[in-house]
Amino acid sequence: MGSAPDVAIQQALEGTAEFFSGRKTRAAVVARRLLGIPDSDDDDLTDQLIRERRRRTRLDGSLDGSLMKTAWSAWELLQLGCPSDHPGVNRMVGYLLSCQDKAGRWGEGCSERRHGIGHCRHYVSGFFSPGSRDESIAPLTLANGTVIASECDARFAASCFALRVVLAAGQDRRSAVRQHVESLFGLVRRWRTDEFSAGLMLGFCALGALGLAPFEDRSQVTALAAELLRRQDADGYWPGVPLFHALDCLWQIPGDDTIEAIARATPALLSLQRATGAFDESADEQQALIGVRALRIQAKGPITTRPPQLTLSTKSRRAR
Repeated sequence: MGSAPDVAIQQALEGTAEFFSGRKTRAAVVARRLLGIPDSDDDDLTDQLIRERRRRTRLDGSLDGSLMKTAWSAWELLQLGCPSDHPGVNRMVGYLLSCQDKAGRWGEGCSERRHGIGHCRHYVSGFFSPGSRDESIAPLTLANGTVIASECDARFAASCFALRVVLAAGQDRRSAVRQHVESLFGLVRRWRTDEFSAGLMLGFCALGALGLAPFEDRSQVTALAAELLRRQDADGYWPGVPLFHALDCLWQIPGDDTIEAIARATPALLSLQRATGAFDESADEQQALIGVRALRIQAKGPITTRPPQLTLSTKSRRAR
């Protein structure tokens, strides 16, 4: 018989299984795979979802000429199981790579203040541009629900997500991509000496990308993760960082310390789950998928194919 925490995690996973059952979306397909309960038509649905995303691309491989829309669509293809050499992935990633070191990127230019903190072209390169600074991208809402209000921070976050995608697509040996990776490591080293003056939020953005860096970078990734994990509060949250943003950036980081941090965050995650199996009033599927990933890391066994009547108490499912 499992311990109380194990039972709670199992019941929460059963709730998410019920939430995703029968849904015809990318998040639902991925979640059902993680849960080990694919629907009978998921293979056909996956093909349809892939074709839909390919149809929306322009001749240049972009979605509406948008860095973030294109990066997200490429990420969806990869999550649906497309290999890195899939034609749709290749076209979208090709567009992302064409945006590196272009005008409007984070860190372009130089000033006395920015040079002094290493936030200029003399210290960073390879960043992806979301477009001219004449057109604001802030506030930027990430797929995990996090809203980044500052224009400067939004351009940093957008570049980190684009880097996450191109690394997942196997482009880590490209010179400009490598420069972006090295620039992030250099920034993080400087941030450590300044008590993360750039903010934990951006630290997690960087970690979400660097977690996919090549194996030879593993020690630096581990050091960055350790720096962020030690700032976790007793309630499982990180100061000023939405829980789903943190979990979204942590799940691909290997190591016992990361698993322990996710475990410490689990009571907070469970407290957010609704009776529907979702984790917020809007029934956001991406947040539910993030919840599945976090809980699945700790689950001790398979979940039932058709969840029974949920028994997790209303109190434990209260909204934040």
